[in-house]
Amino acid sequence: MTGDQIDKSWFSQQLKRKGKSQADLARFLNLDRSAVTRMLNGDRNMSVEEQDRIAEYLEIPVGDVALHRRGGVAGFSENNQTAYSGPAPSGRSGPEAGNVSTAESRHPIFGCMKGTITVMPDVDLTKPVDFEWGEKLYNE
Repeated sequence: MTGDQIDKSWFSQQLKRKGKSQADLARFLNLDRSAVTRMLNGDRNMSVEEQDRIAEYLEIPVGDVALHRRGGVAGFSENNQTAYSGPAPSGRSGPEAGNVSTAESRHPIFGCMKGTITVMPDVDLTKPVDFEWGEKLYNE
């Protein structure tokens, strides 16, 4: 199987796991049976919408479908370029080489306002603003 071919055996296993067939998948996708067959044989490209619907039908994450629609297990990595294996950036090495959050490498501005704002425990900052409050603030 080359890197551009769909992993038909994986899709077949997933359909068997659910006790379904390609014809059932075609009905769910509102496609002709031959279109699904061509798609699983690699003769027809799978659209993003079809990928999402297949993931919904098989009850698996969309990422799994995306990984297997191109075959191979490389996923979304680069195929034509080798991975970088040189020294760590900034000359550091060891387990902390990629750890940028250490105190000595952070800019002095980080933490300068610590303790200046107190959020009460019952306040949800992710909650949408009350519509009436916004109208009163900006339109009166």
